[in-house]
Amino acid sequence: MLNKRFSERLNKELDNIGVPESSSERIEVLSKLVKIPKFKAEALLNGATNPDEDLLNTLAQEFEVSADWLVGKSDESSH
Repeated sequence: MLNKRFSERLNKELDNIGVPESSSERIEVLSKLVKIPKFKAEALLNGATNPDEDLLNTLAQEFEVSADWLVGKSDESSH
């Protein structure tokens, strides 16, 4: 379940910074934003996997949200 919640929240944060909804563009932007391979960015965006702790913290810092919120452990998005 956390994969789906995580991917929804990750996509929401990409919406908030104006990333187009096109899957290929989102993969490209996320890949460059946090310096991960495109296949990993695609898996994260589609809910196929969750990030490891280091990547989760990087994403949370990049989007200025809490790591717990990103993975669905909290309803509070701020740090």
